[in-house]
This record gives sequence, C-alpha cells and structure tokens, in this order.
Amino acid sequence: MQQMWMTIVLLGLLAGCAQPQVEQPKANGSYLVIENSQAWAVLVSDGKRVEERGTVVDVFKRQHSAAAASYVIETANCGRVQWLTERADDADGATTLMSLHDNQQLDEAGCVIGNGLTRVWTVLDYSG
Repeated sequence: MQQMWMTIVLLGLLAGCAQPQVEQPKANGSYLVIENSQAWAVLVSDGKRVEERGTVVDVFKRQHSAAAASYVIETANCGRVQWLTERADDADGATTLMSLHDNQQLDEAGCVIGNGLTRVWTVLDYSG
C-alpha cells in the first residue's frame, strides 16, 4: 500500500513538472553567394532552405555612386536575374540595401527564388 501511495505522489509531482514544448525560432534569410563564375541564390524560410544555382554574367562595383554594386546571374529556371545594391546616405553614414529585381521568369513554377522579391538580400562574394 505504501508503495502504491508513493507511486501516486511521484506521478503527481512529475505531472506538475511537465511543461509544454516551447516553439523554437526558425532560421530565415536571403543570400546571394558568388564564387568566381558560380552563383547560388539561397532562400531560407522557417528553417527550410531552397537554392537556385547559376552562372555569374556581370558584376559591377562602384564606390561613389547611388548604385554601389550590381550582380547579374543566369539560372536555368529563372533566366537572368539582377541584384542591385542601392546606397542612401543618411545622417549616421551610408547604408545599403541589396534587392532582387523582377523579371518575367521569376513567376515561373520552377523558379525557387521568385518568393524573394520583397526580401532584403545579403551578398557573400568570395571571388577575391
């Protein structure tokens, strides 16, 4: 009887310690990765990663201009796609915004980066 009573008390204590699972934050991001003539446009949404592989067609970088950099890549599913860094000087210094510019093929079913039009992109250029 004493063993049964201890089991009930122990189960009651353990039930009070049980807590619901806390939802973990999931990764999100948009990246254009450049390495010499290869390129990858990577979208991470709710922890799921999709990418579109391509070839670098053109890279334009300029120090003292509203357009600080432009990257154009050719992909199999999305055609030619351009990312443009726009510079806006403010009181605290220069800020840049990397954005994906629309083309007709971004809406195609096979183009995985079409959902990235409204996102801010980070460019990782490992070309040296």
